[in-house]
Amino acid sequence: MSSTAWIATEAIDLAAMLSSVSGPSHGAVASFVGQVRDHDPEASGQVVALRYSCHPDAQRFIEEIVARTTTAHDPRGDADVRATHRIGDLDVGDLALVVVVGSAHRDLAFTLCRAVVEAVKHELPVWKQQFEVDGSHTWSGLSC
Repeated sequence: MSSTAWIATEAIDLAAMLSSVSGPSHGAVASFVGQVRDHDPEASGQVVALRYSCHPDAQRFIEEIVARTTTAHDPRGDADVRATHRIGDLDVGDLALVVVVGSAHRDLAFTLCRAVVEAVKHELPVWKQQFEVDGSHTWSGLSC
């Protein structure tokens, strides 16, 4: 099947992503939808917005991360995988990271979805600046 990954600068179209991994051979579609929340352990107050920035080669990195992870967990290539991480200014409720996987069986879909999410979260050089209700801001993800 296939894997596709990209860095998004506009709102993520969840319905289009789900549709792209749905089909007659897929009995399972698993998804992860990471959205901006109004709090974070690294913030001292209520979070009202985020700004994601990334390494200039982030597009190449996310493609490699998703391809490598997909191959490791689906060596026969039975699944369709789509993953995107948004950068730029996001409000509470906006989608930040979406991974969708379509496969014939649920075990592969769940396993692959979780593996891709974890790999992207740990390896993609993306940094998050959180803006709080009092006007202050904090950074996270700087150790990537």
